[in-house]
Amino acid sequence: MGRLDNKVAIITGGTAGIGEATARIFAREGCRVVVCGRNDASGNKIATELGNSAAYFKLDVTSFDNWQECIDFTIDRFGKLDILINNAGISVVETIADTTPESYMNIINTNQVGAFYGMKLAIEKMRDNPDPCSIVSTVSIDGVVGDPIYFSYCAAKAALEAMTKCAAIYCGQENLGIRVNAVAPGYIMTPMATQDAAEKNMTLEEYERTMAIDHPIGHLGKPEDIANAFLYLACDESSFVTGTTLMVDGGYTAK
Repeated sequence: MGRLDNKVAIITGGTAGIGEATARIFAREGCRVVVCGRNDASGNKIATELGNSAAYFKLDVTSFDNWQECIDFTIDRFGKLDILINNAGISVVETIADTTPESYMNIINTNQVGAFYGMKLAIEKMRDNPDPCSIVSTVSIDGVVGDPIYFSYCAAKAALEAMTKCAAIYCGQENLGIRVNAVAPGYIMTPMATQDAAEKNMTLEEYERTMAIDHPIGHLGKPEDIANAFLYLACDESSFVTGTTLMVDGGYTAK
């Protein structure tokens, strides 16, 4: 028996890295998953490999209308929505001096506004679900401690953490049966890490070795580390957990 038997989940940013790992682990635990992203080849491949328990939906998280289409697709395909994993996100190396209005809004629209759209529409649909539901968003250590070279990214992730608390309190006060939480990863070896290394003119090996120094555990994380945190917060084992951020950061923020 799986920990997510008979559950249906939407996973954004699901075509690579943390999102892909989450889709695979959720499916293994009995969940039917809608893998969302913009990479059709990867999304369709993952959905095909997961079989009848999965489908791919091409989603631009910055589009409210596209989000509504995604929710409708999920209901039409699997009959309900129990879990939303708000994982889509982008990052760029920019200080406040380097940040342009255009680059700032690009980060905010993807990482913060897109998550707002998902939360809002998921809650509207989940409120009619008689079963317990869960929304989990990917925030970041950079929304907690700050980093001068990720100005826009830090701003978006800090806002998303506050949004998580506000939505959790609302759902509780309204007796909706919806828990809302977040996971804050440390540095994880994903395609985003490869991009980050390139922006810092490092090889991936140099990047991993350098960034590991900031993590007391001594190494960087794997996508599965975050996916397993999502699993805990999505399943009924965390039924008394809402409005919180689970730090999965190898001790980064404990310093």
